[in-house]
Amino acid sequence: MQIEIERLALQLENPFTLSYGTSTLRENVVVRISDGHYTGLGEAAVVPYYHETPERVIRYATDPATLAALGENPLWLEDALDRLPPADSIPARAAIDTALHDLWGQQLGQPLYRLWGHNPARCPHSSFTVAMSGDEAAYRAQVRAVSDAGYSLIKLKLGSGSVERDLALVQMARAETGAALCVDANGGWSAADALGIMPRLAALGVRFVEQPVARDDWDGWRALRAGLPPDALPIIADESVQGVASVLPLAGLADGVNIKLAKCGGLRAARQMIALARACGMQVMIGCMVESSVAVTAAAHLAPLADYADLDGNLLVTNDPYRGVRLEAGRLILPDAPGLGVSRHAA
Repeated sequence: MQIEIERLALQLENPFTLSYGTSTLRENVVVRISDGHYTGLGEAAVVPYYHETPERVIRYATDPATLAALGENPLWLEDALDRLPPADSIPARAAIDTALHDLWGQQLGQPLYRLWGHNPARCPHSSFTVAMSGDEAAYRAQVRAVSDAGYSLIKLKLGSGSVERDLALVQMARAETGAALCVDANGGWSAADALGIMPRLAALGVRFVEQPVARDDWDGWRALRAGLPPDALPIIADESVQGVASVLPLAGLADGVNIKLAKCGGLRAARQMIALARACGMQVMIGCMVESSVAVTAAAHLAPLADYADLDGNLLVTNDPYRGVRLEAGRLILPDAPGLGVSRHAA
C-alpha cells in the first residue's frame, strides 16, 4: 500500500463571510492510497477557525505508523481503521478513512451507498449557502440567483455581531425568494440573543436554526432549552458536535446534529454518530466544509440516512479538480461508479 499527497488551493467564487471572519481561499489536502491496482481518494478540509494546517495533515498522512496501519488487504477495512494511530489532526484521519473506504468499494466493485444498503432516492434535497455581505444589492442578487436555480432550501449565514443586522439579512432574503430558509449563526449569538430572535425568524418562515451559541457554551444550550416553548424552531448543533462522544451530551438540548467528516474523523465515525443520534431521537444533517468533490461526494453517500443535507461546498469554489456527486436544483445525484465514484476532470 502506498500513500500520495496532493495539496489543493480552492478558490472561493465569492468571499465567504461568517461569524469567524471572511475567507477567499482554502488550502485542503487530498490523500491517495493505492494497492497497486486501485487508488482510493480522501480529502482533509483545512479549516482556519479550527486552527488546522496542511502541514499537520501531511505529517499524519505520511507518518510511517499510518502507512503500517493500512495492512496488505483493502477488504479488511475495519482492521485497518482500528490500527490507525491517534491523530492530532481529525481532518487528516478523515482523509485516510475516506480513502480506505473508497479503495474498499472499488475492490468490491460497488458504490459505497449500495454496499451499505442505502437507497439514493431517499437523499434529502441539499440546501445552498449564502454568506453574509455588507453589500445589500449583491446579497439580494445572490439570494435571487440561488432561488432561480431551483433550490428549495437556502441557508443564510448569520452571527454578524448584531441581532438586528442578522434579522435584516433574513428579511432581505425573504423579500427575494419564496424558497424555504434556514439560518446558521455559527455560534455567534448568546442564549439571550437566540431567545429574542428565534420567534421573529419563525414569523419569516425560517425552518430551523443551526448552532445559535458558541461551541462550548453549555450554559447557553441549557438556557435555550429551558427558555424556548415546545413549538419553537428546531435547533441543529454543528460546532458543538465534533465526534462520536459529543452526541450524547447534546441529547435533550439540541433537536439535531450536523455531521461533517472533517469534524468527526471520517465515514465510520459519521455512521456511528448517525446511529447514536437516531437512538436519542435526534434529527440528522449531513454537512460539509469548503471542499472539493472528493469530500463532498464521500459525505453524500450518507445522505440517504439524513433529514437534511448541506452539501454545496464544492459548488462554492471555482477550481474543483474532481467530479462526483451532482446537484440539480438541490437534488443529490450520487455517482454509480465503485467506491466514492469520484474522478478527476480532464486537464
